[in-house]
Amino acid sequence: MFQTATNLNIFRDALVAHMDLAEYFLGIHAFFDGEVIFLRDVVHVNMDLAPFPVDFSNLWEWFREQLKGGTGQETFAYELHFVVDAPEDPAMEKFLEITRGTAMTIWMFDLAHQEADGKGRRFVIVTSPHKKGAKAFRELFHGRDLGSD
Repeated sequence: MFQTATNLNIFRDALVAHMDLAEYFLGIHAFFDGEVIFLRDVVHVNMDLAPFPVDFSNLWEWFREQLKGGTGQETFAYELHFVVDAPEDPAMEKFLEITRGTAMTIWMFDLAHQEADGKGRRFVIVTSPHKKGAKAFRELFHGRDLGSD
């Protein structure tokens, strides 16, 4: 799950390209202390209509604002795949578990569209406000396949 590191620039480019598609699904979740603290889904399925008017620059500015933290904060970014119509999402369950009792926030962005044959791209952004928490995350999860994707 955390074995394919990426960065915010790659994520930003993928997100802007995705939102330019004629039809798309965009799912945004944020996890903190074992809870879902933010959830937003945008589904645009009618190719006869123009894409839903999501202002990308405002979305990106809002997201970057959520990532702001102190000097000790570290941010990790990962890319993985997910099955669009899967009945269960073990990665989501793992994110709830990882954040429980910590100060970390995990953001999950799901990008999918009909031509993707049931697979989507998932970007996971992890923020830890403290160097100690970032070190623990790196030691426990960074570069590891936790068997959920």
